[in-house]
Amino acid sequence: MDKDNVLDYRLFDGDDDAETVAYKQILNGVISQTLPPAEAARQMDEWVTQEAVSRLTKFEDRNPPLSLSDEEMDNIHLVAPNPSRHMDMMIGSIARVSSACPPGHPSQTRLVEFLQALKELPRHEVPNVSYDENHAPVWGTKVIWPFGTEASEFFVPLFQREATDLAYPYSDVETPGSESQIRWRNLQSFMAQLTTLDLIDCRSASALNYILPSFYAYPDLDQRGQDGTRRIAADLEAAAQWLLPDDARTWVRRRCMENAGELWTEGNWDIWRQQLAFFANDERFPAATRALAAAIQAKIEGSRADQRCNDN
Repeated sequence: MDKDNVLDYRLFDGDDDAETVAYKQILNGVISQTLPPAEAARQMDEWVTQEAVSRLTKFEDRNPPLSLSDEEMDNIHLVAPNPSRHMDMMIGSIARVSSACPPGHPSQTRLVEFLQALKELPRHEVPNVSYDENHAPVWGTKVIWPFGTEASEFFVPLFQREATDLAYPYSDVETPGSESQIRWRNLQSFMAQLTTLDLIDCRSASALNYILPSFYAYPDLDQRGQDGTRRIAADLEAAAQWLLPDDARTWVRRRCMENAGELWTEGNWDIWRQQLAFFANDERFPAATRALAAAIQAKIEGSRADQRCNDN
């Protein structure tokens, strides 16, 4: 399979209802490049807002207002204003389709620009229902859109799920040229942009984790032989999306220098440099993997030389 081709977007499903089709049509306009990202953001904001307002109006018009049946109480997240659910639906679809496009593809770029446009919209309140400590409904509001804030962490599991579905131990990611391997790389390219552009912090799903020897999915090369080297080859190509592009690598390096926590530490940066040297020089790895590791090494060393010049 040609890794530079666009794969199936997997956007629409045969059982999509009208609610689902409404937001997926907007996303389809983005990835087909028929709808400018800013206009798509405006339409998505309008969809989420109107869904919440119309649901609130339905319950306000009741006698007594805001009354709920027992069945509605059991399914309140589906029938009452719930902008979080609609945002999750949208982001979940984006996480799914983002693995279709190779790095740098216009459709991938448009998806990133779409999320940037949502972030740049004026934040505003929309109707929302939550629960109190007694599990009673609380009718209030929620501020949208949360990109670039701590609240965006609730979107991370949607990307984590996509990563886990692709790159679990012994998965088809190990098969050279497989669809899973290509999607793994593509997903990482998209997540690296979301993270470094301060949209959604996807560090927990980064393939940089997978090339750390302490990571649970890192293969034992003595036991797994060629399958193990193929697994590392796939993980390195995915992790390269965080290190080869200059902007992404600079961002990662800065976070590690700041010891920003979790993945971003000076210790991990040193381990990644050691691992790159190992991958570049061990002949058990495919030639393309050795060349990729060497290319990343050259980028890192070049950045260090530039920094030394700037310091002098």
